[in-house]
Amino acid sequence: MYTKIEEAISNVLKADVQKNALEFVDYLKANGAVFHDSDNYFWHPKYKDVELCTINIEINDDGTTSFDTFWNVLPSVADSWSTEEKEIIWANVRPCEITGCGECSPGINKVILGREFNNLCGSFLGIYAPNAKTVRCMIKLIDGIKNDINNVRT
Repeated sequence: MYTKIEEAISNVLKADVQKNALEFVDYLKANGAVFHDSDNYFWHPKYKDVELCTINIEINDDGTTSFDTFWNVLPSVADSWSTEEKEIIWANVRPCEITGCGECSPGINKVILGREFNNLCGSFLGIYAPNAKTVRCMIKLIDGIKNDINNVRT
């Protein structure tokens, strides 16, 4: 088990998955996100005390590794998103019946980047092993969320 996220990324992940995870975490840190040490495989980067997302890095029971992110907040403005970027995000929406957690059943209804979704998990967006293009979309999510936080706090 690793307390520092960079240590987990370096020791658990390999190749492109490692590169993508480091790019995302480096971006978060360079743009004001604060990470606290973890006592499990989950990190919760915060910006001005607001959680941006949850990052999971671990070795699974079957020996595979994970770099996954879970989101329960999105930017309020989606005007600058291309159709391709929206489709990447929409492909990672998590309905309650997929997650099977039972905690949020029957789920929430939410408009995500202009499209309505029903019966979603509380962490309605789950991005698993993102490729470089998806990491760019995740960074765009972060920028939008930070913009919303800054506009509320000013």
